Amino acid sequence: MEKRRVIVPVATLWTSPKAPRDIDRLALDGDTKQWVASMTTEQTIDLCDAKRLETQATFNDEVIIDSTEGDWSKVSLTSQDDDADQRGYVGWLPTKLLSASEVTDANGSNTVHITVPFTTLYDQQRQPMLELVMGTELTKLGEEGDLIRVATPLGEGYISGKSTLIDVEGATAGEQMVAMARQFLGLRYLWAGISPYGFDCSGLMYTLHRVMGYRIPRDADDQRNNGQPVKLENLQPGDLLFFAYEHGKGFVHHVGMYIGNGRMIQSRTPGKQVDIASLTEMRYAPEFVAARRYWQ
Repeated sequence: MEKRRVIVPVATLWTSPKAPRDIDRLALDGDTKQWVASMTTEQTIDLCDAKRLETQATFNDEVIIDSTEGDWSKVSLTSQDDDADQRGYVGWLPTKLLSASEVTDANGSNTVHITVPFTTLYDQQRQPMLELVMGTELTKLGEEGDLIRVATPLGEGYISGKSTLIDVEGATAGEQMVAMARQFLGLRYLWAGISPYGFDCSGLMYTLHRVMGYRIPRDADDQRNNGQPVKLENLQPGDLLFFAYEHGKGFVHHVGMYIGNGRMIQSRTPGKQVDIASLTEMRYAPEFVAARRYWQ
């Protein structure tokens, strides 16, 4: 069992090596930011309709390599829980996006998370190396002034200490997650997305919880099957709301986060963006199935 780590800000996991299109070359090189910016709305919708993507991973995430095929590796992403595989979420990605050898410095008890949308990773000479995104998890090795020294698959580096602080208002962790989510209003939906470059519905919930130190499953149906059940009359900001086909009796296809006053924040659907919806919308009211809380 060979373990590697992601060495780009965001790596995309595909359903197969044949899934990418010509427009996806930037993603295959690990330049997710420019890839997302280069796509039309129709091209982002096709990622879902053609079932091209599985999920995404952030810098330093650990994967288990199951097999290789040319320049590709089939991996299990250990940071994302999936009921289908106890090792983690499964998908394909270019091997060049992974460390060249196994990285033994696993995330330990002194773990920090990037809590701002974007920050810079600096090398040991304090020179910029690459951009890190919200949710990235790193092992803290020490502090030097305003910087935190961290272990990475590229060697030791530095990040701003402020980039690891929860700098939003909220009396509870749930309210803080809502405040963090609001900064992404208007961000275009990205199928399989888990970063500020673009989120899908469950990816937004996964990353918000990860920032706060709560580990939750990656997908909406698995998120619904875990956590603490909450009755509608007891909803609090930060609780997750789930919606299913067949008037709430079928497969769970969507999740949003309750923000209070009968509303939720969500990454709506392919072709749309992060927005706020009323629970009485005809799209949602007949399909509500459950609420779960992970933040207590």
